[in-house]
This record gives sequence, C-alpha cells and structure tokens, in this order.
Amino acid sequence: AVNNIDDEVGIPPDAKLSIPPTLSTAAKLIFSSSNDADKLLPGLITIAKSSDSSSDSNNNSANISLQSSMRDTARCLIIGRQASAADIRVDHKSVSRRHTAMYYKQNSHVVIQDLGGKHGTYVNNQRLEKYGKIELPLEGKEHTVRFGNALVGCQIIIPEIQQKQPQKETQNASEEDKDQSQSLSQPLQQSEETDKVDNANPEEVALHTNEDASSTRESREAQIAAMIASFDAAPSYTKFTPVDEEDNNNISLGESDTKKPNGSASNIPSNNSSKDQSNEYNLPITSSITLSPGSDSFTSSDGTGTSIQSNSSVSALCFEPSGSRLVAGHRDGTLRYYAFNGMKPALVTTSSKTLYAPFRIVDSYNDPLDSTGRHVVTALNVSSSGGQWIIGTTSSQPRVVDREGRTTLYHFMKGDVYVTDSSKNKGHTASVTGVAFHPLGQEICWSCSYDGSVRQWDVSGRGKTQFQKLVSQKVISKCKNEKGQRTQIVSNLSVHPNGRKIVVGTSCGSIQIWSCFGSSVSTRPLGAVYSAHGGTKPVTFVTFIGDGSKIASRSDSDDTVRIWNVEKMEKDGGGSFSRKRSGGDGGHFPSLLLATCRGLPALNESANCAFSPDGTVVCAGSSVNPREPNCCGKLKFYRLPEQSKNGKPIKEAKKEKKKKKETAILDPIVELDVAPNASVLVVQWHPKLNQIAVGTSDGLIHVLFDQTLSSKGALIPSSRSVRPSDGLSDLLRTRAPTGSAAFLAGSNANIQTPNALPLFREEARATRKVKEEVRKDPEKTKLPQPPVTGGIKTGTGAGGNISFAQSVYSQNIQKIVKNKNIAGQDPREELFKHNEGKSYVSKAYEGDVQRILAEKTVEEEMEEPSSKRAKH
Repeated sequence: AVNNIDDEVGIPPDAKLSIPPTLSTAAKLIFSSSNDADKLLPGLITIAKSSDSSSDSNNNSANISLQSSMRDTARCLIIGRQASAADIRVDHKSVSRRHTAMYYKQNSHVVIQDLGGKHGTYVNNQRLEKYGKIELPLEGKEHTVRFGNALVGCQIIIPEIQQKQPQKETQNASEEDKDQSQSLSQPLQQSEETDKVDNANPEEVALHTNEDASSTRESREAQIAAMIASFDAAPSYTKFTPVDEEDNNNISLGESDTKKPNGSASNIPSNNSSKDQSNEYNLPITSSITLSPGSDSFTSSDGTGTSIQSNSSVSALCFEPSGSRLVAGHRDGTLRYYAFNGMKPALVTTSSKTLYAPFRIVDSYNDPLDSTGRHVVTALNVSSSGGQWIIGTTSSQPRVVDREGRTTLYHFMKGDVYVTDSSKNKGHTASVTGVAFHPLGQEICWSCSYDGSVRQWDVSGRGKTQFQKLVSQKVISKCKNEKGQRTQIVSNLSVHPNGRKIVVGTSCGSIQIWSCFGSSVSTRPLGAVYSAHGGTKPVTFVTFIGDGSKIASRSDSDDTVRIWNVEKMEKDGGGSFSRKRSGGDGGHFPSLLLATCRGLPALNESANCAFSPDGTVVCAGSSVNPREPNCCGKLKFYRLPEQSKNGKPIKEAKKEKKKKKETAILDPIVELDVAPNASVLVVQWHPKLNQIAVGTSDGLIHVLFDQTLSSKGALIPSSRSVRPSDGLSDLLRTRAPTGSAAFLAGSNANIQTPNALPLFREEARATRKVKEEVRKDPEKTKLPQPPVTGGIKTGTGAGGNISFAQSVYSQNIQKIVKNKNIAGQDPREELFKHNEGKSYVSKAYEGDVQRILAEKTVEEEMEEPSSKRAKH
C-alpha cells in the first residue's frame, strides 16, 4: 500500500528519504505563521512521527527523512490536508488532500514536487506548474515554501556538504571524540547501575530510595535558599552590541542599499556621508525601508467576506504636504495609510525581512452612496493643508474624504451617458483617470475622465448639490485632436504651481495646456503638442516641474520619458510640430522638446515619473515581464541638461547658429534594482523630505532616503530597528509576577487622575471661530417656541400647541362628557343604560320558549326492563 501511494502521486522510482552520505544531517523543515499568529500553528500543522521518534508532537519542525513519515518504506514525504495519507497535515481549505511531496534525488538534490493542488505550491514566492517540480541543490542554503493560501510558511534549511578535513583537524576531532566517548560512558554506567537496582530485592531498593530522598531533599532546600538569595542580589547583565550587517549584492527589504552608476550594486551604511564616491550625484538612495500592504486576513465590507489581496499592485501614491503620512491606492480598491511617526518594525520570520505595516486600510466599498461596487484606485491627490483627499477610481464618480479616510465629505455626481455635450452634463460618464487639488487652496479640485472632459468642482461647501451629491461647477476643456475631432480619452492631468493652468495628456497622443482661471469656459488651449511620442501613441502621464517651466510626459507605448518647454509650447501654440524632421524625436524642435530619456519600458498605464526638488534630475521606474526568470524592476535617474535664459541648452547657445541643433538623448546616470520579479509602477519624490517612494506591482512600497540629504519621514521608523532581547530583559521577564500578583501589578501600574477623564474636563472657552460655526448650525441656533398664553393654537410644533384634529377631538369629548364628574360611579351602570330597549340577539332566541325533544335519553331507555319497553 505504501508503494501504491508513492506510485499514485507520481513519485519516481529513484526517489528516497534516506539521508544522503554527503550530508551530516537531514534537511530540516521549520513551519511558522505568515501573519505572526503563532498560537494558531498547533491547530494548522500536525506532524505525523514514527513510533521510534521521541520528539514532541507539538513541535513545529520536521526532517526530510523516514523518521518524519508515518510509512516505514516511503519514498517521499507527503504534505496535505488528509490525515490518513499526509505525513505532515496542513488544516486549511486551500490545501489539497495530497498537496506537495519532498524527497532526495541522486544524493545531490532536494526535490519539491507539486501534486496537482488547485491553489498550487510556491517555492521562493514562485508558483510551480501543476504536477511540476523543482530541484534544490545541496548547497547549504535556505528556501521558503508556501502551500496554497494557507497562513503557514515553511522554511527548508539544507545543511552544507561534508568536506574532508586536514590531518591536524582530524587529530583534534579524534581527541574530541575520545572526550565525548568518555562523557557518554558516564550515563551508560549510570544506566547499568539503575538496571542493577531494578533487579535487586525490594528491601534493598527501599533502603536506597530513603537515602536518595534525604539527599534530594537537602539539595532541593539548597536550591530554594540560593533562589531566595538571588532576589536580593544586584542584577548582572551584558550590554547589547548590534551585529554588523553582512554585505548583499541585491537590494533587500529593511536594509540600507544602493547601486553604483556603473551598474554594480554595493551596500552603503546608513550613516554614510552624501559625499561618498558611490553617490556622487547626491541622490537620496543610500538607505531604504519597505512598507508592507498589510495582513492577508483583511476582508471586504460588502458582507461577502471576500479576502482582499495583499499583493495587489500599487496604482497611486501620494505624500502629505508635511510628509508625515503616505497614502497608497491599490488595484484591489483599497487605500492604505502609513504614518512615519508611529511606524513599528515587524520582523517576518519566513524571510528575515523587516517590514512596516499600514495603520489603517480603507475599503472603497464602505461608502453607502456608492452602489456600484469596488473599483480600482486610479488617481490620488491631497489638498494643500492635508485635511482632504480626492480619490479617482474606475467609476465615474470621484470622491473627497477626510484626512483619516473614514468619512466621505463629497461624493460627485454621475453624468448622463445619453448627453453628448459634456458642458451640459453634471458629471463624468466614464472612468476617472486623474484628479488634483488647487496647489494654493482646498476649495477647488479638478478631474479628468475617459469621456474626454476636464471638470472643475467646488468643495468649499457652497457648491451645488443634487441628491446629496456634488454637481460639476464647470467644464475646463473639450480636448480635440490635430484634425479638430473630439478626443475620447483624457488620460491624466497636472496643475501648474500657480494654480492657473492645467496640462493634460490624451489618447490621441497630444499634450494640451488649458487655462483654469476665471469663470469662463475655454474653447482653445493655451498651447498644444500633437504626436508627442510619435504618431498616435497615447500620453498616459504628464506632470509639471517645481517651477512650472517644464513638463514631463510618458507613454506606455514607447520606452521614453520626454521633457518639454512650457514657454515655447504656449508661444507657438503647438505650431512647430507641423514641420516634419528626421530622427527619433518625432519632428519636434530642440527648443520645444528639450530631452528624451530612453530605456524605460512601461507595461502599465499607471507608470509615471517624478522631478527632483531642484529640477535637475528626473526619475522613473521600468517594467519587466514577470514570466521571465531572474527579472528585476529598476528605478532609473536621468540628469537634465542645463538651460539658458531663452530656453536653449547653454552648450548649444554658444555654438554657431548655422549648426544644426538636436534634442538631448539621455541615458540613466544611476540604475537601482528595487523590485525582484516585479515592475516599478509609481514614483513620488517629496520636495521637503527629499525622499522617494516607489510602488511596485507586488504590492510593496520602498521608501529611499539618505541619512544626510533627507529629513524626517522614513528616518524616524528606520531608527526603530527590531532589537533582540538582551540579558537584562530576559532576567526581568523571568522574575515578572504571575497569576493574581501580575494582575495586581498591572492594575497598580496605571495611575489615572479623575480630573483628566473626559467626564470632568472643562470645556474650552468659545472663540470667535467656534461661535461662527455654532451660528451656522441650524439646530443650535433654533429659537424655542413660546408657551401657550390662551386659546388653542393650531400647528405641528412643540411647546403646548396642538394640531387642528386634536382641537376638534377635544371639543367633541367635552360635549359628550358635559363636564360630569364620574369619579366614584360604577361603570357597569352606565353601560347598562345603553342596553335598555335594545336587543343584540336574533329573533330565534327571543322569548323563553322551551321545546321538549325527548323525555328520556337513549341510555335511560336501554336501562329499562324489556317488558316495559315492549309496552311502549
């Protein structure tokens, strides 16, 4: 039956569980919980041991050997949900009855084979093919294995291969073996003595036990006396010294890493100076922390309990103006809030990485006014004060939430899809692609959509509403292509730093600048560039530089980021693009197209770019195909050419006018490996903190910074490393009170002053601002109704007034009662008065007529004698 199980699951004949001779010990399996809930492991993991195993059954570790299998002649170790067939049982609904098999092959590899489970087997975060397998060489490395969606991770520790030692080492080993043999001989002698005692007479055994009891009692009293004496002794401990971090070749989560411009990676300590040779461009990339998307146990709020994917890609990122918080929008429709001041590091046991979790996860389905379900977050922006966030999703209704994300302040109106004129519609009719607040205020915001319109909204509280939803204030633009045809999609927007201009990118490949100042609706753009990325390639992202003099654009159809001159674009009105020029710049003059950054493939329309605070460097992420092995998403930095006052490069301005000028083609000055097996999608560079937030397709967020060049932000949580326990903490933990003493100590530790409770606090004195807010509240400023002074007043208010129906009813009651005092009277007499001369029964029951149907009953007639019955 054992061989039948191995043959049934497809284990090859040369597979075995015997330890290879090249290994000193078997490969070890260590199971741990993926969400730090170690208390759940005894219920999730059950390891079946053989009869000769002496280890604890509740242990969360096993070996790839016959001792960990419940079958004596098994060729593999089976992991699954079925207790009768699995050697290691994982009790989770996503794990199949026979899910994974592990065994040795040819004394050189550890093989992990998938047995066809629906939810698959993951080795080092890569899913195996159905019935596929992977061979791990015996190289003394560690690997991680996951089974389906179970909240359990498995770490495989493969020991190193034994090597031949020199003669001197062998002599030392032989001496150590002799010492060990001598030490081992002592317990053997003790065991022989115990056997002799067991075979002795009972009387002799009793004598020996009495002597042993007296000796053990004395030793126990000595131990108690030493323990009591230790309570009075001063505690001694060794000072904690951190261990130096090992150098790594690739960027790792929670560590300080960077990469040299020549492409070779190197580890730079977190306290490095910004003048280091490897960071000659003074970029904030010498250190990094990793923000995790949160727990896998987060479920949707629509009542179905659908689990929210923790590894969904990041689609939007935005810093607060102060830099104390970072908000990320994911493709699963959630917003994740990170606060740098309150972050606490968490060490992931399965991968030995330090991650920082969000303090709040907001589901997009929480809003009762939105009945369209969960949507992908496409755009995110914050007001200048940081008190409001505007969120754009794949629905046609963006919304404004408060700083905490719990309350929706404004929910925008949805337009009519049958109205073709966007200026006569009240809102968007298609998915929202971009949102932005006014950079100098928080009363106006803008949004663009797939319907080809850019709308302005008034969120100051004075805007027009309909059905508790905000109506669009006006339409900023009706974008058209070069031929004057209506543009179907406006893919993104960005607001000028002065708040008077908006730049948009369209699906027809144009970049257009529109005026948003004043109340009139613009009919023509201030400036436009058509075929910005060549042909009709759509422009998926546009943004202004810090001073508003340049625009960076990106398209998901080519591998470039292009830098444009705003002054030249507005001056020519886009006329310079009509002249076709040879080359890869699309026919645009160098005075208009300043630079082209190449080598930036984008496989997602949410890919963007960001300028440095001084505007001399632009950074963007590259996308990779996740199916390719050993791929890694990179963050690339480009240095922009210096410009003269007239907008031309300084070097080119000094040259002769007759010489032909070309657009600068830029290569990256620094390439940084950020996301292994994932793409870099969203990039944000905070101007005050001088820190870069990078969102990847695997749901992680990396914050890059420098100890000298950056300030606050990620520097605060990075200083709170996961500190291992030292001798003093262990000593205090062993002497901590337990039982009722611990309860009393914990209750006495918290000292609460009664006057500090909210019940006894004095309310703050009303200021001018508070009085103005109270004056605007209709409930607090409502005058009470005066009492009734006489007569009857009709109305529906309180304060003694009664309605008209109540007044009529009271008058009729007074006429009926006629002011009679009925106290002390019998109510039955009054009821009998109403019954006089009236009959409430039918005529069949009137009178007192008695009708005799029979003189005797049937039983009485049967009791009479037969003679009497005959007479009758």
